[in-house]
Amino acid sequence: MTMLPVRPEPEERPKIKRAMRAARIMKWGARPVAGLALLIALMVGGTSKWYFGLAMFVVISGPFFIFIYSAARCPRCGQMWWPEGPFQAQYGGYTATGGETESMVCRRCRLDIGLGLRES
Repeated sequence: MTMLPVRPEPEERPKIKRAMRAARIMKWGARPVAGLALLIALMVGGTSKWYFGLAMFVVISGPFFIFIYSAARCPRCGQMWWPEGPFQAQYGGYTATGGETESMVCRRCRLDIGLGLRES
C-alpha cells in the first residue's frame, strides 16, 4: 500500500531546494569529478610514488563527495537523496534504483519534494 506524499512545511522549502540542488549536482557532477581526480591521480602516481597518486585522488574528490553527500538529505527525516543516474547506491540494504530526483517524493518520510520546489 502506497502512502500519499506529505506536504512540506513553509520552513522546509528552502532546505528542500538546497538538498535537491546538491542531489542534482551529485547526479551530473560525480562522474566528471571522479574521472578528473582519477586522471590526475594516475599522472601523479605514475611520476612518483603510488601513494602520492592515491592521496591526490582523495584530496580532489573527497571534499566534493563529503559536501554533496552531507547536503543532499531530506530536511524532515535525514534520508540521503540518491539520484538515479551515474551511480546506483546501496544504502541500508536498499538499492536506490528510483531516486528522489526522478520521483520527487522522499522514500522514507514521503515528503513531497516537487511541492517544496514549486512553492516559495
